[in-house]
Amino acid sequence: MTVVGTREAEGVDHPAVRAWRRLRPQSSARSVAVETLQKRKKGKVYLLGGGGPGGGDVVAKWSSGERVRREALAYERVLPSLPVSRVRHYGTLAEEDGWWLFLAHAGGEAYSNKNVEHRSVAGLWLGVLHTAAAQASSLPPVPARGPDYYLEEMESGRADVLAQLANPALTRADVALLTEVVSQCEVVASRWSEVASVCRLTPPTFVHGDFAPKNMNVEGGPGAERLRPFDWASSGWGTPAADLPQLDLTRSDYWASPDLDAYHSIVARSWPSLSRRDVFALSLIGKVLRTLVCIRLEAPGLASDWPEASMKDMRYYRADLRDALRQTGWEG
Repeated sequence: MTVVGTREAEGVDHPAVRAWRRLRPQSSARSVAVETLQKRKKGKVYLLGGGGPGGGDVVAKWSSGERVRREALAYERVLPSLPVSRVRHYGTLAEEDGWWLFLAHAGGEAYSNKNVEHRSVAGLWLGVLHTAAAQASSLPPVPARGPDYYLEEMESGRADVLAQLANPALTRADVALLTEVVSQCEVVASRWSEVASVCRLTPPTFVHGDFAPKNMNVEGGPGAERLRPFDWASSGWGTPAADLPQLDLTRSDYWASPDLDAYHSIVARSWPSLSRRDVFALSLIGKVLRTLVCIRLEAPGLASDWPEASMKDMRYYRADLRDALRQTGWEG
C-alpha cells in the first residue's frame, strides 16, 4: 500500500528521525516534521521537513539491506564519476531489521510525461548518462541488467502467474486475462533472439532501470532545467533500452517517455552508427523488458484471497505488452 503526503509525527520520537540523528549527530534541527511519502512491503519512505543541513528537507528510506546497499552503490561510487545531475546522498545506517538510506530532497517539480520540456530534459540527461558510463574507465561492479536478466524475470513471472490460475479468488475474466499475459510472454520468448539483437545495437552501460515519473523531479526554469532522478535500487549494467519506453495507446503515468530525438542527438556523438530508427526499436524492446519485470513483481499478489489490486496492475501490463507487440509486429 502506498500512502502519499501523510503527516505521521514530529520530533525525535519517529524512527526515521532517530536514525538520521544517529547517522548525523551534529544535526541541529530541534523540530522535524515527518511526512510519509510511501509505505509498501518492500520499504517505507519519509520526508524529514527541515531536518537536513541548512534546514533543508531530507528523504529517509527504509528497506532491506540488499536493496539499500544496491542503491547506495549508485549514489556513492557510480554517479559521482559521471557528468549528470543527481540528488545528494547523505549515507546509510544499518539496523537489525533493515537499513536506512538518507538523501537530500530532489526539489523542483514532479516530472510529467505530458510536459514536452520535461521529456526533452530527460532524453538529454539519459543520453549523457548512457554514453558517459559506457566510456568510463573504472566503474564498480553493479548488478547485471542485460537480456539474460530480463529472460530470467520473464520465466519467473510467467511461472508464478501460471501457478495462481487455480486460485478460487480469481474470476473467470481474471483467468482469461492472465492466460493472455502468459501467451504474450510466450510470444516474447519465441522472439528472444530478436530482443537480444536489438539490445546489441549499443554497448552495455549503466542504466537507472526504473526510469519512471515517480522517480524524478525537474529543477530550474525554462532553458535551465535539471533532472533529479532518484530511487536507483533497480540500476545496473546492461541495455539502455530499459530507460527508453514511450507512452502509446495505453495512457499511463508509469512511463517517463523521454524525448527520443533529444536522446539521439547526444548518443549519436559517441555511437554514430546508431540511427533514430534504432533508438525507437530500443524503446519498444525496453517497454517489453520493463513490463516483464513488473509482471514478475506483481505475480505473487495473485496468490492472495483478495487479488483485486494485483489484477488491476495486470490489466495495465497486458495493455502495455499489446502496444509493444503490435509495434514490433509480433502481435500475432
